[in-house]
Amino acid sequence: MSVNTMSGQSHHVKQSIDWGAFFVGILVALAGIVVLAWPGLSLVMLAQIAGVGLLVAAIFDAVAWWRMRKVVDGAGWTLVSGICDLILGVMFLIHPIVAAGVITILVGCFVIVYGGFAIAAGFGMRNLVGSGWGWMVANGVVSIICGLLFLLNPAFFAIYLGVFLIMRGVTMSVLGVTAPNQITYL
Repeated sequence: MSVNTMSGQSHHVKQSIDWGAFFVGILVALAGIVVLAWPGLSLVMLAQIAGVGLLVAAIFDAVAWWRMRKVVDGAGWTLVSGICDLILGVMFLIHPIVAAGVITILVGCFVIVYGGFAIAAGFGMRNLVGSGWGWMVANGVVSIICGLLFLLNPAFFAIYLGVFLIMRGVTMSVLGVTAPNQITYL
């Protein structure tokens, strides 16, 4: 598969599975299932589970950006998404008690912003990642809906957080399979 960028350069893309992104996506989705299975967990525990999942996701977003930065128009959105994951994950782990007190507002705002970045990244990568771009856009839409629900109906926070984490994890796994992980220059 050849990819043409705005610079006019042609790049050869070798399609192979990115097992790291695939398995991290599964772990993030499993964190979402844990949150849905035990919604009565304390908000502190929810903050810690989400924090770990988001930190791991941030690392893999940074790796994905590094691989695509020179050949994918809009690859910077993947880095921005990773930065959002990193900020939110660190906040949850460093201040879980504070995060528990304001978690619905923090998560709601960050998830809405993340959703916008995911939509932009999905459209920016649609010519490179095959069907994976649709998952990324769907992830963004679900994220924005979850973020709004966090703000509007915090009583069901664990359910919305679980759905968000599952969608985020599935998207990472799908992109691990559909997105090229090796790009060579012709």
